[in-house]
Amino acid sequence: MGAQEAMDERTGGIEDVRFADPAFLADPWTPLIRLQEEAPVFYSRNQGGWIISRYDDVRAAFADRRLSASRVDQLFRGMPEELQKQLEAVRLYTGLIVNRLDGRDHTRIRVLMLKAFDAAVVRTVQGFIGDVIDEILDECERLGEFDFMQAVSATLPTRVMQKLFDLPDEYRPLLFKLASDFTSASSAANVTPELLLKLDATIRTMNDVFNAIIPEREKNPGDDLISMMVNARDGLNKLSNDEMLAQLHGMVVAGAETTAHTLATQLVQIVRQEKLLATLRETPERAFDLVTELLRYPGTVKCMTRFAGEDIELHGQTIAKGDLLWIMHAGANVDTRHWDDPFGTDIDRHNLRDSMAFGPGLHFCVGHMLARTELTEFFTRALRRFDVEILQQDFEMVPSYIFYGYKELRVRFTPRAA
Repeated sequence: MGAQEAMDERTGGIEDVRFADPAFLADPWTPLIRLQEEAPVFYSRNQGGWIISRYDDVRAAFADRRLSASRVDQLFRGMPEELQKQLEAVRLYTGLIVNRLDGRDHTRIRVLMLKAFDAAVVRTVQGFIGDVIDEILDECERLGEFDFMQAVSATLPTRVMQKLFDLPDEYRPLLFKLASDFTSASSAANVTPELLLKLDATIRTMNDVFNAIIPEREKNPGDDLISMMVNARDGLNKLSNDEMLAQLHGMVVAGAETTAHTLATQLVQIVRQEKLLATLRETPERAFDLVTELLRYPGTVKCMTRFAGEDIELHGQTIAKGDLLWIMHAGANVDTRHWDDPFGTDIDRHNLRDSMAFGPGLHFCVGHMLARTELTEFFTRALRRFDVEILQQDFEMVPSYIFYGYKELRVRFTPRAA
């Protein structure tokens, strides 16, 4: 059997997908539902790995210790060796972030991260987030019509992280740049040398910033996240300085970029569905449940990746050791085997908490309550204060295999009558 025939046998002649296609970026669900029926474990030639799309398989994959989260090499696939030598900061620090670690190192660092993101952090956020949101909404009122991505999505999550790190205002643009450059490279549907070189430079700049701040927090620790990480670094579990820097990077990225996209996509859903808007205004105590349901669909995180640590048999397919797996949250979250009316918004679902939004299992997002708190507070306050119009019908999507999000969202905020 020739190479072409072997590949055809592997894919079974089923229509492939390409994550960078504009149609897939706008609607990943339709092709994933097709794959759920035709090939729940599908080898994609276009993506160079196995696509896992059914709910039960996605949940099982996130708990499977045979699958490795250590996936830095994914960024460098097909990149010239000379280029890779210029990306030492990318390889080191992205590889040390907790959600890219396995085994004892993952457990050790995750325990420290959970301590940093304990209930006290959420209470701290709740103590200041209202003021931050109100300041942003004052600017929205002044602008009237604006790009929501710039005025709100690029601002609110970054200001929250700035407060949690206890950094001066001048560092805010740099925090957003780190988040933007990191996700542009690490989640790009098509990774380019330019994206990686830009990320490497931004990582080095952020390291200089954090390394200048850390000695001060060693001398005068506070209740901010940097002080907590310094304490963790020097505690019984010992966190190296590079490990600490990597977790600070990870917190900036997870705390800013993911929430930024979610704010925009959820706003569109709420404004365009009168019943959701009425629910939010008439029963604001249900805002948390509404946010949770919209994290399922349309959601924000479409996919995560893993590498097979050994040969694995699944649905009659052999996933070979070293193969890349694309684990599709977006497919799992609309699988009719698990969800009734998956494209409807129902905050009274009996399985509301089953969403794959934050990734179940060993790598469940440690900052999930922070994200939910930001979303809940923003929508409660914004839609109590304003009538919101979406001023565009079509959206240009961000070119990301991970994130479902808009490049621009034109809106009009009109103050409601008292």
